[in-house]
Amino acid sequence: MRGPIDFIIVGFKENKFNGEILKALEKATSDGTIAVLDLALVMKDDKGAVTSLELSQIDDTVIAEFAKAKNITSGMISDDDVAEVADILENGNSAGLLVIEHLWAKGLKKAIVDAGGELIAEGRIHPDAEKELNAKGE
Repeated sequence: MRGPIDFIIVGFKENKFNGEILKALEKATSDGTIAVLDLALVMKDDKGAVTSLELSQIDDTVIAEFAKAKNITSGMISDDDVAEVADILENGNSAGLLVIEHLWAKGLKKAIVDAGGELIAEGRIHPDAEKELNAKGE
């Protein structure tokens, strides 16, 4: 039984990365909150040429070691997914695509199924909507 699976696209201005995201992913995967199922990088140069790297093509040692330690395998992110991300990127920027499984929700899912419940709808409220949510609660 799997937990909910989401994709996340994170943009980076001027194709600049640092190691903070990988540290946070390491913590979230080590504590069992999520599992990273796949990841890819999409870069667009100043002239609009697109380069993409799927997990198996990333030669960054830290990312490769992280992927190996977490048993992350490529295959969930398609060429169409990469093309869609490239379309929304501005020249000179890049994005990371992540496919994650919410491991924390597996127990809840099992309890719902065992109780005869079924998912009727789901959605997500973006954290940036906090002001709107707080205003409605007043």
